[in-house]
Amino acid sequence: MKSAGWTFVLMLSAAAPAQAATFLCDPVRGSPQGNGSPEQPWRTFEEVLAARLVQICDKSGTPSNPKAPVRPGDTVLLRSGWHGAIRIPGGYNRAPITIAAAPGATPQVGWVAVDGGTKWTIRGLAVSPSLAPAPLVKPPHDLVALGERGEDDCAELVVEDCFVYSVLDASGWGAKDWMEKASSGIWLGRNGRNHVARNNYVLNTRFGINLCAPEVLCEGNVVANFSADGIRVTRDGQVVQYNVVKNVFVGDADGDDNHDDGIQCFLFNKGTGTVRDVTVRGNLVIARERDDLPFPNGMQGIGFFDGPLVGFLVEKNVVLVNHWHGITLGDAQGCTIRENACFSRWTGAARPWICLGQKKRQAKGNTVRDNLAHSFDFKADAEVVAEHNQKVTEAAFFQKMAELAAEIDRRFGKVHPVAKRPRLEPAAGPGR
Repeated sequence: MKSAGWTFVLMLSAAAPAQAATFLCDPVRGSPQGNGSPEQPWRTFEEVLAARLVQICDKSGTPSNPKAPVRPGDTVLLRSGWHGAIRIPGGYNRAPITIAAAPGATPQVGWVAVDGGTKWTIRGLAVSPSLAPAPLVKPPHDLVALGERGEDDCAELVVEDCFVYSVLDASGWGAKDWMEKASSGIWLGRNGRNHVARNNYVLNTRFGINLCAPEVLCEGNVVANFSADGIRVTRDGQVVQYNVVKNVFVGDADGDDNHDDGIQCFLFNKGTGTVRDVTVRGNLVIARERDDLPFPNGMQGIGFFDGPLVGFLVEKNVVLVNHWHGITLGDAQGCTIRENACFSRWTGAARPWICLGQKKRQAKGNTVRDNLAHSFDFKADAEVVAEHNQKVTEAAFFQKMAELAAEIDRRFGKVHPVAKRPRLEPAAGPGR
């Protein structure tokens, strides 16, 4: 019996997966000849990738470099300092490979691209070409791109807790700089599904976050200071929730013909067409926190003009904009708009409404209830169920805004862990 018992234990041990390992990169004390241990850390993560020390597995789980020490399920921690650029060609991981900041560290990279594969996580990095010791030859259009070059089966590519920016201080930029020097922030897609952008602070960009794959999650991010659109929704099944989108720059008067939106929706690569089952929940959209910001411009709040839009849920968003379009859904079918608040604090500016619009005469069967706005327009939908929608007051709006800001802070923290900035400046509220 004793021998049989030991045989059983040995069989269990052989069947169990290898224990996940943690490795270390240190740009100051590390060496390319290290082994990734605390005693002998590698130097930069760019060098680790170039040396093929991270396994890249095919769809069957077979690595092209089986002797590489970093395997699916492992973590590589990065200490403070410059780590180059991160370009991961793909790799299908059965458990996530995580590249993350070491405790208390702020590692710096120029840009991040995970072209495809499955289960890669990027966490806690400062991402900007402006951090490079010498100018980068060709910074990419998007500072973080996940799934752009992969196959349709790539999935679960994650960027979270990162500080992503073109430059830290854009106060010297002119209008043309906002259009031409500003990189865009995060790109999820265009291939795969179930990618995630969570709790990132995206600063001084052209476009903030582009969601270009189905069923992706965009939550808890801050998109601050941008010159085009804050967040773009373009595929079925996406969830956009508890983000702060604020401070738009430049417009028609400055030579920029982009019609700026806090959150925009259209069918990817088509411009118009059916998008289904999108959830937009608890987002705080603010055209401008302060009136002394340069290059003033009108910004549409949640502008979903190009449907049909089928089965959308738009709820509990707070929209402070200087444009008629507070929340507009075009050719909406079976959509629900509830418990949102839209307001303008600017004298003489357009007063934002909540609207069911149409370009194709296909709006039908929507429900709109318990919203606050300056006005409402549901004429496009003869079947609409509209209940308990009320004209907004300043007091009611800023109460809603304070409640949502507190909820976002509770979920994701009042101050971003890497950017060290609050999600909302006090000037955005009443008495600014």
